[in-house]
Amino acid sequence: MNNGEKDTRVQVPTQAWVTAFAIMNIDETLQNTPNISLREYIDIQKEKTNVWRNNPDISIYNDSFLFMMAYAFLVVPKESIARLNLNISCSSIDIILQKMTIRKNKKQHDLGESENIIRHIRNSISHADFNIDDERNITFIDQHQGEVTFNGEMGINEFKSLIAEYFNIFYKCYHQKYIAGKA
Repeated sequence: MNNGEKDTRVQVPTQAWVTAFAIMNIDETLQNTPNISLREYIDIQKEKTNVWRNNPDISIYNDSFLFMMAYAFLVVPKESIARLNLNISCSSIDIILQKMTIRKNKKQHDLGESENIIRHIRNSISHADFNIDDERNITFIDQHQGEVTFNGEMGINEFKSLIAEYFNIFYKCYHQKYIAGKA
């Protein structure tokens, strides 16, 4: 895309900064002003930066929020999942992934179907090789040495569901076992 206004990847960093900035001091503010409403809190945060004056339509919950979650749940723990041999598959993830329109899906690393698609989505996000169109569909592209190994599309609401399910499985498999010691 030549026009940065239409390229979501250009907008995501600003949106992520806005979201992070807005919630940065929430604990301290609530301790000092326990009766403050969420709207009052957000309005106070908006006064601390000119980003909202220049971009009044950016909301706290925006596309970047979803991609920050996806990065945190898909990209960051990848090596831990492999090292600890965590099973992060489930039928609810399979059902969501079956709704994707997949144009190309090269199998890699002897992974199951869903794990392979998740790996491609993870790579797409980690390399910012995705696009959100005007109908709110996300196209994920994964490339290896210049060859497209994955091209798949899903609606943004399905992606939200995928991230939520993926987190539920990761939380049950990793957090309870290794952090909470409940395995």
